[in-house]
Amino acid sequence: MNNLLKTLRSPVLSMLSIMRLWARPPTARQLEIGSGPVRKPGWITLDMSTRADVYWDLRRRLPFKEASFERIYCSHVLEHFAYPDLRRLLLDVRRVLRPGGQFLIAVPDAALYVDAYLGRSPPEGLLRHRPAVISERPMDRLNYIFYMNGQHRFMFDVDNLAHHCQDAGFAGCVARAFDPGLDSRDRDYESLYMICHKPATT
Repeated sequence: MNNLLKTLRSPVLSMLSIMRLWARPPTARQLEIGSGPVRKPGWITLDMSTRADVYWDLRRRLPFKEASFERIYCSHVLEHFAYPDLRRLLLDVRRVLRPGGQFLIAVPDAALYVDAYLGRSPPEGLLRHRPAVISERPMDRLNYIFYMNGQHRFMFDVDNLAHHCQDAGFAGCVARAFDPGLDSRDRDYESLYMICHKPATT
């Protein structure tokens, strides 16, 4: 019985979220995907959290019409998807973004951990999520960020993040600076930030 309730919970919560959107269409034209329980003023939040505006599994097609948003943001979300699901999500983000709109991304910067493994930079301060720390050996610094106790599926540096976003149809993908109005200060020590645009004409 408990397993049945758990199976039914996600689609029911998703349906209720969509019904709320239909009953009261949002005025916000900014979407945060994978927001967790944290809401931002002026943004619609979407995640598998009952405290998000929309309860939604990001492996499913986003529940919005084409060209619905001017800006879409995600922080430490993309690395949790295996490549096929990641590509589908990037294509869907592009679909619901308006032409000329911005896709703002923050992900762990795998290059920091590779540099620490190769001895190019000090490793101190990188392994902060203690449950995922296996040991302080150089290879386990890579295991830490690439697997994160089974939570991470795909890792990025500037080059491949830009490549995969551009492959999904985005343009002008470049590294950006930390934005205190968007990004988490607590994750800044390991984060890579990028901005992409949906081409104004397709």
